[in-house]
Amino acid sequence: MLRNVIRVVSLLAVLGMTVPAHHALAADPFPSKTITWLIPYSPAGGFDLHSRAMSIGMKKALGVNIIIRNRPGAGGNIAWNLTWSAKPDGYTIATVNIPGAIVSELFGRPKPAYKLREFSWLGQISSGPYVWAVGAKTPFRSLKDHQDAKEVLLTGTGVGATGWITNLLTANVMKFNAKFILGYSGAPAANMGIVRGEGHARALGLDSPGQMRFVEDGDMRALWVYLDERDSRYPEVPTVGELGYPQLSVLASHRVVTAPPGTPKDRLAILQKAFDTALKDPEVLSRFKKMKARVDPVVGQEWVTMLDDFYGLIDEYGDVFRESLHPKK
Repeated sequence: MLRNVIRVVSLLAVLGMTVPAHHALAADPFPSKTITWLIPYSPAGGFDLHSRAMSIGMKKALGVNIIIRNRPGAGGNIAWNLTWSAKPDGYTIATVNIPGAIVSELFGRPKPAYKLREFSWLGQISSGPYVWAVGAKTPFRSLKDHQDAKEVLLTGTGVGATGWITNLLTANVMKFNAKFILGYSGAPAANMGIVRGEGHARALGLDSPGQMRFVEDGDMRALWVYLDERDSRYPEVPTVGELGYPQLSVLASHRVVTAPPGTPKDRLAILQKAFDTALKDPEVLSRFKKMKARVDPVVGQEWVTMLDDFYGLIDEYGDVFRESLHPKK
């Protein structure tokens, strides 16, 4: 059989013809070389740490090396545009920020190249809730302090990031005057901006040790959590529901992994199976436990179905995003 395939390919070469791309991919045993995993943000944040932990399990499941490459910038769009245009051979995957990428796709100017619904999805690693924290040296000790302030300076990486979305909707729903200080390389850098006095507050990833260490070390203090019930690690911190804003409890950072659009179904199935296996790998789960985080697995087609729900959530606040992203002159 193999000899016949070689003869056909050789004959096509002699005749000046090419082998169709999908046949060429099918002839290549997958995976047989290193996979590149693009992370849309800088090292040490939740997206980076959770993806790196998962890569350990996927390496074992797939039997090939996986190289992590951080490609921060443009609120994640640099990494996602690169993934969108990558060869759909299964050797490039990326972590996507939902709902951040949806906001970029719907309201960004210029619009990103990608169309989320057309990506080839592996599934969700985790969904991280938020905690609102202020600098320890700031005068803010309650929501009322925010509402009474002339302005509250909020640090962040850039427009479209999930942290920015959470900050924006929080200020809008809780009705305090927010001013954004953006351009930090990552969440830890944005936290350091608050410690240095460049800003006052921001939403932190509750399951991101790189961010929560600022609270644990006393450089920042937590004022409320975006949960239905209080978090056992911070039992004295009230929920957004207790403050009268239960609708904000839906805000979370969903870390989802995708491959380029058009990835062959057989290769995507292999990646999805490895992804599912990694989510149950004892070493992966141990790393999440050390990070005081947990996996929140959704694999394959289930995630694609959930995507429409997120589009609905963002569309509900469409006017807020339009006004913030493209203010009238």
